[in-house]
Amino acid sequence: MDIALHLGAHLTDEGRLLRCLAKNRALLAKQGIDVPERANYRDLLLKLVASHPETPIAPDTDQLILDAVVENDDAKRVILSDPDLLAWQGGAVRSAHFYPAAPQRLAALRDCFKGHDVTLFVAIRNPASFLPALLDRVKRGQAEKILNSVQPEKLRWSAFAQALQSAWPEAKLTIWCDEDTPFIWHRLLQVVGGYTPDTPVTHSFEWFDEVMVPGGAAKLEHYLTAAPPVDDTHRQRVIGAFLDKFCDEAKIEVDVSVAGWSEEKVDLLSELYEEDVITLASMGGVTFIQP
Repeated sequence: MDIALHLGAHLTDEGRLLRCLAKNRALLAKQGIDVPERANYRDLLLKLVASHPETPIAPDTDQLILDAVVENDDAKRVILSDPDLLAWQGGAVRSAHFYPAAPQRLAALRDCFKGHDVTLFVAIRNPASFLPALLDRVKRGQAEKILNSVQPEKLRWSAFAQALQSAWPEAKLTIWCDEDTPFIWHRLLQVVGGYTPDTPVTHSFEWFDEVMVPGGAAKLEHYLTAAPPVDDTHRQRVIGAFLDKFCDEAKIEVDVSVAGWSEEKVDLLSELYEEDVITLASMGGVTFIQP
């Protein structure tokens, strides 16, 4: 089985990729692609990663899980998505590390899905906005624990990617920046979904409702449907123009004051992130999707 594991990160996709693919479930099933309901596998996989290595993985665990969640008997690809497989949201950052528990939790999934063709999909996010958003989302006690331990200047997504590769060297790894999502959204759907480029997926413009003023996404869809882009570069230019005109800043603004940082520190973290992205893009074994 070809298994696509979409692992977040937290506070990036927020489930929108899976929801869009799920709305095209019947269409994708015709190509042997199964998009099971998250509720059908979430508890199974979370129990698996939480109990390993104390509880060894039984040899037939993969078939038990796939038999329980895959609905299409002719399925060749299954898409599973849940950022909590790497850690609970409150454990996304500790000290100088993103998802320090990820290697151990991935080891359980690796033992489970041996013999399958697995690709890990992960979106990353600028720590200058990721950390404040995380602090705002978790409970007060968790936020204090994160603030007291985190070393934001030392956080590197490239180190996180290396940890994933070490934990599961056979798996392919695909990464992108959350900030680039509007410009690569349709490509992400196709890459994660694994469907042919000419597949007429629907609901793909609903993502833009999350960042645009009311009606903006519908206008973008109407324009690109009436005048299909000649290539990705053309599509990106059109999307950029619509974002300039219809972006709702209130929907994407992050209050960094929750972290107590100065403007200079925010700028520094952003610069370090840009350098880290360059490192990631050049890493061997990593497919880095960018505009």
